[in-house]
Amino acid sequence: MDKTMDWGRLVGLAGEAGSIAFGGGGVQRKPMSAARRIAASAIGPRTVVSMLGGPETDLLIGAGKVDRLLFAFVGFDAYGLAPNFRAARESAALEVVEYSEGTMLAAYDAGARALPFLPTRFGLGTAITRTPNAPFREFDCPLTGERLLAVPALVPDLAVVHVNVADRAGNALIHGDAYADPLLVRAARRTVLTAERVVDALPRELPPEVGGRSTFVSRLWVHGVIEAPGGAGMTAMFPDYPLDLEAVMRYQRMAADADWLRTFVAAED
Repeated sequence: MDKTMDWGRLVGLAGEAGSIAFGGGGVQRKPMSAARRIAASAIGPRTVVSMLGGPETDLLIGAGKVDRLLFAFVGFDAYGLAPNFRAARESAALEVVEYSEGTMLAAYDAGARALPFLPTRFGLGTAITRTPNAPFREFDCPLTGERLLAVPALVPDLAVVHVNVADRAGNALIHGDAYADPLLVRAARRTVLTAERVVDALPRELPPEVGGRSTFVSRLWVHGVIEAPGGAGMTAMFPDYPLDLEAVMRYQRMAADADWLRTFVAAED
C-alpha cells in the first residue's frame, strides 16, 4: 500500500473540501508548506478549523482563503498576535465560531467516535456559550440531573497534519506534544500527513532526544502522505529544528502588507 502523493493532489483535495483543519499548536509543528500551497492556489475561501491556530491560519486569512473560522486560539504563543487574524476580527470581516480548548477537544472526540455530540462540563458558567454562532446547548443529564454542555461533533472534510516521520502506507510518528491531532485525524473525513521524512518502515527505536514522548498515527485514518522536509516552516519541529524566532517576528511585522505576503507565499521551501 502506497499512499504517497504530491502537492498538486493536496491542493485538489483542498479544492474539494468545504472545511479544512490544521494540526499542531501555535508556533509548534504547523504544516506551513501545505498552508503556503493552499494560499497560492486558485481555490476560493473555505471554512478553516484550527484549535490552536498559528501562522498557517493567519497566512490563509491574509491570502483571502478563509471566510469562516472555527477556533479556540489564533496567535504566536508568547511571541505576539496574529496580524491578519487580528485585522479580520477588528473589522468583523470574518465569520467566527469560538470554542475553548476543552470544547474543541470534545467536538473532535465526538467526530472521532461518529457521535452527534458529546457532553462535557467545559464551558459551563462561561461566556463561550453565549458568543455569536455558539453551537453549544446546555441540558440536564437524564441519569444524574447534572447540568452539562452538549458539544456538537466537528468533522472537517480535510485535515492536514505535519509529522516527524511517516511510512508509505500512512503510519506516522509525532515526537513531543501531539496536541489534538490524534483526535483530529480520526474525526476528519480525509487526513493528509506532511512528513519531515517518508520511509519504507517506521523506525523500531525512537531517537534518544525524544525521551519516549511520541504518538503513533495509524494508516487507517490517513488518506495521503507527502514528504516535506522543513515542512513546519518558521514553526518549531521537535526535535528536528527549533522555532525560527527571527522569521516569526518578521512575519508579524510584514504580514499585513499584501505584496510582502504574496512574496512569502511564493517562496521556495
